[in-house]
Amino acid sequence: MRINQRWFVWLVLALCVLAVPAAVLTQSAGGQNLDGSTKDSSSSSDSLTMRFKDHIQVVRLSGMIIDKADSSIFTSSAGSSNSVLKDLRKALKSKRVKAVLLRVNSPGGTVPMSQEIHEAVVELKAAGKPVVVSMGDVAASGGYYISCAADKIVANPGTLTGSIGVIINLMNFKALADKVGVEPEVIKSGQFKDIASPYKKMSKEEHDILQALIMDSYEQFTTAIAEGRKIPIDKVKTIADGRIYSGRQAQKLGLVDKLGSYTDALALLQTIAKERYNLKEDLAVDEDQSGGILASLMEGRAQLAPPSVSSPLDKLIPSQFNPELNRQPLWLMQ
Repeated sequence: MRINQRWFVWLVLALCVLAVPAAVLTQSAGGQNLDGSTKDSSSSSDSLTMRFKDHIQVVRLSGMIIDKADSSIFTSSAGSSNSVLKDLRKALKSKRVKAVLLRVNSPGGTVPMSQEIHEAVVELKAAGKPVVVSMGDVAASGGYYISCAADKIVANPGTLTGSIGVIINLMNFKALADKVGVEPEVIKSGQFKDIASPYKKMSKEEHDILQALIMDSYEQFTTAIAEGRKIPIDKVKTIADGRIYSGRQAQKLGLVDKLGSYTDALALLQTIAKERYNLKEDLAVDEDQSGGILASLMEGRAQLAPPSVSSPLDKLIPSQFNPELNRQPLWLMQ
């Protein structure tokens, strides 16, 4: 066992040493922006260098918005909700970060995590740091909840956005259970502890409780949009019926400011920053959010790893509300 551990330590050290020349070569060769164009070495440079000069920080949100801790040091967390929240808070504290470009490519997620990231964007604006959102393929539901807090929103004409609403996805197996002779036995501390159980018919009172929960979250969602986009709440509710919009449709409704690509969003942010800080030149741009060489080598490990046997939420809420059930949150903004 000691020999194996010793070899593992040496392997890690060797990879770290190899990472230095690899990083130098990568920096020299340049890279590509999200739109496929070559990075400009004058505007994008090493993250370490960025710490010592004023710059724009690029933060990318990808995938489902859900509070899920990283399980391994070998897996990259770039783009995850927790990583984005951490990056936004770092940008708030850093005196060198003058503005933030938030690239959103998410279909939505859980209500609380969407609200936490939304609040982090609001805090950046309150601190005087402009934030521009660049929408990717999709920025819907919780993705839009986060976006509406920005100073400006830029979407591609074909971006899917909107889907403003909240939903609880449930299934009921009572008819099937009765057919095969399954009879659940439930011991509970209160009348509604097994609310929405899939093994019994939902009562009207239970339905009303869940409907009130959904509508309360919906009110929070629409209020955030009204405040962030400066749109009357009554008008927001006329378009917040759950339907999705293209970027072009969203612009006509006032949900998006401008149609354009990632590059267009960055150019807009540069203009805003120069006006805000009375600058003549563009700010440097930190686009580097790689997870490191170990994450790159082991990026497939997360896909091959078996799912967690249990979730901490199992002990706190009924299993039907477990956001990890079927790998999809059930209490969603979508």
